Amino acid sequence: MMNFKKWLIRICLLIGGLGLIGMAVIYIGFRASLPTLDGVIETAGVSAVVNLERDARGHATLSADTRSDLSFASGYIHAQERFFQMDLSRRMASGELSELFGDLAMETDRENRFHRFRTRARNSIDQLPAEHKALLSIYVDGVNAGLNDLGSKPFEYWLLGSEPRKWTMEDSYLVIYSMYFTLQDSGGGYEWQNHLINKTLSPELATFLLAKRTEWDAPIQVDAVPFTPAEIPPASVITSRKMASLDRDDQPMLGSNNWAVSGAITKTGAAMLSNDMHLSIRAPSIWYKLRLKLNDGSLDLTGVSLPGTPAIVVGSNGSVAWGFTNSNIDTSDTIKLKINQENENQYLTVDGYKDFEIFNETILSKGSNSETITIRETIWGPVLDLQDGETHVFRWVAHVPGSTSMGLINMETVKTLEEAQSYAGTIGIPAQNALIVDSAGNIGWTIFGMVPRRGVGDYTKVMDWSDGAMAWDSWYSSAEYPKVNNPDHNRLWTANSRVVTGEFLEKLGTSSYDLGARAQQIRDDLFALDSEVSETDLYDIMFDDKAVFLSRWQQQLVSVLENTGDDAFAPYLEHIINWGGRADKNSVGFRLVRDYRHQVYETLMGSLTSVCVEYNENCNYDRATNQWEGPLWQLVTKMPDGWLPTGIDNWQYFFEKQAFDAWEEIITGETQLDNYTWGERNRASIRHPLGAAVPFLGQLTDMPNDPQSGDTENMPHIAGIVTGQSERIVVSPGYEENGIMNLPAGQSGHPLSPYYGAGHKDWMAGSPTPFLPQETKWEMEFVPLK
Repeated sequence: MMNFKKWLIRICLLIGGLGLIGMAVIYIGFRASLPTLDGVIETAGVSAVVNLERDARGHATLSADTRSDLSFASGYIHAQERFFQMDLSRRMASGELSELFGDLAMETDRENRFHRFRTRARNSIDQLPAEHKALLSIYVDGVNAGLNDLGSKPFEYWLLGSEPRKWTMEDSYLVIYSMYFTLQDSGGGYEWQNHLINKTLSPELATFLLAKRTEWDAPIQVDAVPFTPAEIPPASVITSRKMASLDRDDQPMLGSNNWAVSGAITKTGAAMLSNDMHLSIRAPSIWYKLRLKLNDGSLDLTGVSLPGTPAIVVGSNGSVAWGFTNSNIDTSDTIKLKINQENENQYLTVDGYKDFEIFNETILSKGSNSETITIRETIWGPVLDLQDGETHVFRWVAHVPGSTSMGLINMETVKTLEEAQSYAGTIGIPAQNALIVDSAGNIGWTIFGMVPRRGVGDYTKVMDWSDGAMAWDSWYSSAEYPKVNNPDHNRLWTANSRVVTGEFLEKLGTSSYDLGARAQQIRDDLFALDSEVSETDLYDIMFDDKAVFLSRWQQQLVSVLENTGDDAFAPYLEHIINWGGRADKNSVGFRLVRDYRHQVYETLMGSLTSVCVEYNENCNYDRATNQWEGPLWQLVTKMPDGWLPTGIDNWQYFFEKQAFDAWEEIITGETQLDNYTWGERNRASIRHPLGAAVPFLGQLTDMPNDPQSGDTENMPHIAGIVTGQSERIVVSPGYEENGIMNLPAGQSGHPLSPYYGAGHKDWMAGSPTPFLPQETKWEMEFVPLK
């Protein structure tokens, strides 16, 4: 018995020792994939010494003799810090995620492979200017060198049981294509939803519900015709008022804010730019902060780069600074085909019937069988599956050669506003509102990205292009682009809503513009600044969480509850009266008002458009317009007869029921009223892509799940659970040392990095951190291979 106990102890010790050894092996392997921070790298990729300095937050400065050497070193550090994230971007755009994640990603791959972006990327590379192609090729060499020089493959591939695949030039294109998926409609949804609403509702009701303008519009050009609210049609135009509710996505519009002031009202006389781009927030950050310097002083560029590509996306070069918001201009069309009745494999064009081109794409899936999908294409684009018995085609700028390029490289050395605008049509990115400022004090707006030259007609409608009258296949030149430069009031602003009017709007088209409330509040904040404007003045606007837009809803709700005669609403009324007028994380009243408005909208508009859902189950009014506040508020304030859902004929009762339904979580006792704060609903969830999938990994990789102020809509301070301000930049060219930059989750993708998550606390607290990298903590050199 004694011997048995001794052996049992020895076995336990052995198992424990093996476990510790195993953990040590895992830990050593985990650490081996950390990037190199110090020392000398001998490589054939550079022609002369390149110096890399990192500060305590990992912000990188590269100094070299040539731009090509900077490109190699940029690729190297991108790969060492972010290769897995780069891989996800290219695979998402190409429809190849299933190779890593198996069947879990198959549906996403089917949807994205439809666009055949890998083939389009491969075909586009030869169109690059020779200089850009050379820089991209060298960047790709740097990526593969950086990956190969890691002591081990990035840790994510160990967890997934996969091997990283080398980088190619087409992969860098795919990273840009991934932003098209993020920033534009990749399936014609906006036009299709408008089509369904117009097809199934009476013309009077459809026109009323699909408002083009509201009182919240705040374009940088003054509208020639002042806004007047639409008249509410008679209830007889409504064909169905069935009780229904919309399926509403409560995520922020992915787009951004930017604003600028001219040198006439700044302290320095140089113009000043502010930019916060609203995207998914994850760990590590989407952007990689980078400073590029040439030793002869001809280049000193700081901004954020997109790992996988060699250019600075937004930043300042000492003479010019630029920033983006998603423009939401019309960059796609849905076309109804006429099929040959004698040959279903042909469609009609102005030149007669043509055969569909057929492409078979094989999607490889980890651990299971591959799947082959068949894609039919036309001269205008691929065939969509939207409605039984009809055939439609998607015409999208992203499918056209030139829509994606390395054109942002041109911004590195521009010296003036006008020079920067001269490249507008050659910068191959999803069409953006580009605000540009220069050191001479000038400010200007234009579009960066390709703008189609359309004919005369309403391109928001699904149309037949077979007679050639509506087809487009050419583009505006940069010289023809709309531009607004140096307005007399010295201020410019954009926030994903309509920016221009008249002739300029005709060129850009009408699409899914955001409601103008956010832009209007930014505009008013800018006009509250008088003179001697500083970087902190513009930075503070990013945190403006005043609930200007919701104020009238708060007043309406107070009136409703004061007229209920039901004492049960008394504690709610107290919170709503004392709501604070801000999207404050500690406010109960703000959340109550916000939830109530959304409930009113979803129920009322769901009822009015229920006939559309009966016709096509995918019909959704919420995806047809972002201007729904206009007609909704008209109905809420006028309270016309015959507009409520069937079975309800009293507006007071309707409003009370919406409040009850919106606050059901509290009324049923699931949550206590005093705990129903906005911050409890709006907790930041900034996670590594694998943080939720791998047990305990999230404890290493994910940022704290803290409550936050700000809202997902209709105010400058955009802050959502998984989306929000992906960067904050304020900079005046020539005065970069006074600039500000915040990033939400740090530079490194490796949780054992000494600066993993660095900057997150400042981002959450709204504490400004410097635009330029600071004191060097780690330094290394790339030297030519001897």
